[in-house]
Amino acid sequence: MRALLLTVLLLLTPGAAWSQSLDDAPPIYVAGVYDRLANGGDYDPPDALYTPRLLALWEDMRKDAAGEVGRLDFFYWTNSQDWTLSDLSIGSAFVDGHEDRMTVTAAFRNGERRERIHFHFEKTGGRWRLDDVSSGGADPWTLSVLLKYGRTGGD
Repeated sequence: MRALLLTVLLLLTPGAAWSQSLDDAPPIYVAGVYDRLANGGDYDPPDALYTPRLLALWEDMRKDAAGEVGRLDFFYWTNSQDWTLSDLSIGSAFVDGHEDRMTVTAAFRNGERRERIHFHFEKTGGRWRLDDVSSGGADPWTLSVLLKYGRTGGD
């Protein structure tokens, strides 16, 4: 098993991580987003972040929402609408037998609540793109399912 385990210490000054691009290794990109969020910044994921599959689900949800909130009513990077982040660690592993797929896990505290969010990346056209996101815990979710069906779909 070829696994890459990486803990990223966020010793960057606020905003310094934004020298990273979508073409950098997924753990570096994810750490940059969380660095920005932990230091009071916002993050609006660009459409170029997503694989064509996930982008199509976003576009379908946006079309159906007609300018309203839509089926996704929280910020999936923090599993909340508001955040105060601390105790962040980032880990990553390649999918067995696939060096073109990687899961990056962000573990952090949002206020008093512990969170663990899994970002599933895939190399598409030679570039890393986000293909899905999932969270466990008391109220587990998978981003692609939420975008397509909302919270009550599949029951």
